[in-house]
Amino acid sequence: MHQDDADDSAGQRAGNAYDMVQPAAFVAALGNCRATSGGAQLVILIIRLDRFASACESVGPRRAAHLRQLVQARLARLLLPEARMYWLGPADLAVVTPLPAATQDPARLGQRMADELARPFTLDGFELFLSCSIGMSLDHPDVAAERSLQHAFDAMLRICRQGGDGLASAMRAGTPAADQMLAALPQALERGELSLHLQPRADFAGSRISGYSVRLRWRHPALGRVAPQDFLPALEGLGLMGPVGNWLLSSLAPLARAANDVGPLQFTLLASSAQLHQLDMVDALARTLDAGAVAPERLCIEVPSTNLPDDPELIGRFEALRRRGLQLSLSDFDGRPESLETFGRLRPDRVTLDVRSLGHADQPANAAAGLREACTVARKAGAMVCAKGVETRKQLEQVHAWGCHSIQGYLLAQPFPANWLAQTHWAIQQRARELLGPAG
Repeated sequence: MHQDDADDSAGQRAGNAYDMVQPAAFVAALGNCRATSGGAQLVILIIRLDRFASACESVGPRRAAHLRQLVQARLARLLLPEARMYWLGPADLAVVTPLPAATQDPARLGQRMADELARPFTLDGFELFLSCSIGMSLDHPDVAAERSLQHAFDAMLRICRQGGDGLASAMRAGTPAADQMLAALPQALERGELSLHLQPRADFAGSRISGYSVRLRWRHPALGRVAPQDFLPALEGLGLMGPVGNWLLSSLAPLARAANDVGPLQFTLLASSAQLHQLDMVDALARTLDAGAVAPERLCIEVPSTNLPDDPELIGRFEALRRRGLQLSLSDFDGRPESLETFGRLRPDRVTLDVRSLGHADQPANAAAGLREACTVARKAGAMVCAKGVETRKQLEQVHAWGCHSIQGYLLAQPFPANWLAQTHWAIQQRARELLGPAG
């Protein structure tokens, strides 16, 4: 049976209609589960499909409803028949289930759910990728059902505040303690816990995928998926950015080979502030190019627009690599004096504008005007401009009107595992044509 057929049939068996209910209805269902569970331990899971509202704007209400059914069907295969699932909102799914006898740790069940939802969904011939934020709580008969639900919901919100795509339990803190990360990180590389994800960039000209940003991910057996904003500072503090950077560079060769089958793609590596204080990183880049693993024009290094060391030797070595064909990008470019000063020193080939706040109620005053002016400055200097964090069509239209050359963001696609490149690229290419138009 095809996977989608299996999903659909499982959903039908589970009574998989998309019905949003009020929290009170879920609380009543929880009370009923307590009465019928025979004393079995119950666990509550609140699952938010990250940025699902933005995805719905693109796929439309019919496909969005079908996608919810596929999500619920996949989860049903992991749960006991007594489990109950309810949509509390367009992107929030509440689950109450007895813990399976073989799964005493609710975190293991939550991780299995996250893994299921991380696999691509096929919808009307296109592949979609979802990540999720999951909060869990164990139910206790002597605790009000409303309180158990709130505990799980609060745990889910902790993950959302960290950027999503993770797991949190109401029984422990959402962010791993610093000592836990510091103890686990030195072995993460040799244990194969680090992986690479790719986020596509689409050009308005030609409506094509022109490259991918390479992003680092860490998944620990006990800590689960740790957010980059949590573990990257720890990597820097431990002095591990050098070994990790070397491993990342060595991983470029298979990526380049996979890219040969889908077209000319550029891979952008994000350089940390710690790496930029080490000339060894630039030397490692030079060795990678010398080995011929990746053609220089297929590689771009993205450096921060602020806190860049004013080191003539470092900048000189970058310039030597650029003369060989490697490109340089400036991240989070805006109208701040330090950002403009860095732009003037480096004269990068590309800049990225962070436009995630465009159109949001909490957008800082004059933020849009500052980003538009930054786009103008970059274009006048001959740099390409990429708008990252594009999540809605309104944002897409706005950055196109400014004159941005390309976009990244959840409206186009979420990051996906690098080893999926060959089978995923064409689906995302089709998505780019739908968003940007056949003629760009």
